[in-house]
Amino acid sequence: AHSTMADARARDPYYVVRDDINGAITDARARVTSGATTTTTSVLKEDAEALEWEIDELARSIDIAERDRTRFKLDDEEIRARRRWVEQSRGKVRELMEVIDARARRESNAAALAATSASAMATRGHDGHAASEAGFDDHQQLLVRGQDHDLDDISESITRIGQVGLTIGEELASQSRMLEELDNDVSGVNARLAAAQRKMETVLKQAGIRGQLCVILFLTVILVILFYVAVGNA
Repeated sequence: AHSTMADARARDPYYVVRDDINGAITDARARVTSGATTTTTSVLKEDAEALEWEIDELARSIDIAERDRTRFKLDDEEIRARRRWVEQSRGKVRELMEVIDARARRESNAAALAATSASAMATRGHDGHAASEAGFDDHQQLLVRGQDHDLDDISESITRIGQVGLTIGEELASQSRMLEELDNDVSGVNARLAAAQRKMETVLKQAGIRGQLCVILFLTVILVILFYVAVGNA
């Protein structure tokens, strides 16, 4: 029975055309989704439209066979199966057409962008010299402003250094005056000590040996008294 059905399908033109359309849909889908540029978008669209026409013709043949089922020996299940295939194939072709249209839009946008870029490059080439000179002038102005700013910073630093130098000079002058005053005080003390020493020597010479012994004894007595006073207070 299976062999008989296979033979019947092999003799049925519907299956021959259906297999040919399936193969064409698979080939078209592969060419569209591969992204290859060997096949133009217009050729792909023509192939998809041809597939649509073949599917419509096969759908009309199914309508004819349905009206004369006895002659073509078709039951309801076979008719439904063939119509399902027609709808599925139409859906596949519609999807192909959408992909092809999207590809056509991308190509159109790319061409428009290329034209715009070429025009922009031509415009830049025409205005390039003037723009270059303007850019050079702007760069020079930036350099001059930067140098002015650096000079201002240097001037401020020099001013601060000068002020610090003046402060240090004033401090050194003040310390110099203090040292001079201290030196004068030391000189005065030395002079007074020398005068006191000369007076002491004069007194001792006038007193003689006995006078010197009396002075020593007097100082010793005073020292002993101070000692006892200190011990008593302790």
